[in-house]
Amino acid sequence: MNPSDLNPNLIETTATSGGRGWLNADACSEVERARLPKFAIRPPEGLTLCKFGSRSVVGIMSSEGEPMVLKYYYPKTPLKHLTYGLLGSRARRSWETGCAWVRLGIPTAEPLALFEWKTVGGLWLSRSFLAARHVSGVSLATFVLTADANQLAAVAGALRTAFTRMEQHRAAHGDLKATNIIVGENHGVTFIDLDAAEARVTAARWVTLRKRDEHVFFQNWKLGSAAHTAFQSVFAK
Repeated sequence: MNPSDLNPNLIETTATSGGRGWLNADACSEVERARLPKFAIRPPEGLTLCKFGSRSVVGIMSSEGEPMVLKYYYPKTPLKHLTYGLLGSRARRSWETGCAWVRLGIPTAEPLALFEWKTVGGLWLSRSFLAARHVSGVSLATFVLTADANQLAAVAGALRTAFTRMEQHRAAHGDLKATNIIVGENHGVTFIDLDAAEARVTAARWVTLRKRDEHVFFQNWKLGSAAHTAFQSVFAK
């Protein structure tokens, strides 16, 4: 799939080191359009690291404009280099799902840029990069630690609305850890980390994915806890 199929207002561009990518013209300012191809090459100075691993580096860039999340993906094995080259990188899958979810009205961080470095006729992916607008708030995991019954009920309502929207479009997150749900202003919720997310899947596949989402979501809470009780009906039809 070409990224422009999901959003016609994309700018195709390249990074100085040879990466091919796209910028979201709807979401990016002129300053961001100029900076993001440079950020794609390597983590910039001033990046606040959230994760530093062998397969990915994630950080928040908050200077000069609205904060954004920068994610750098590094395939670990030759098989992953080939698989991502042929089938699409984790960054591309997250970008495509993010663009789709925004258009479908499912709350998620708006994608800003995608870059991929491919060789051998596009069969070998060496690395990839994704930028998205930073979502303000706290993770659901942190929120429930101090939330009272009314606050939990408000978030449960927001979750129920979001999951109903996902059901309408046969969308699934794929990794519903409480750290991947951000609680923001007025107890609204936003989903982040869409590497495993999907949308518009077949009805049969959606049933399987939905059950997995429910299972992972409720693993966050101890049976009988205030959060587990408050969220019991968030997947209700």
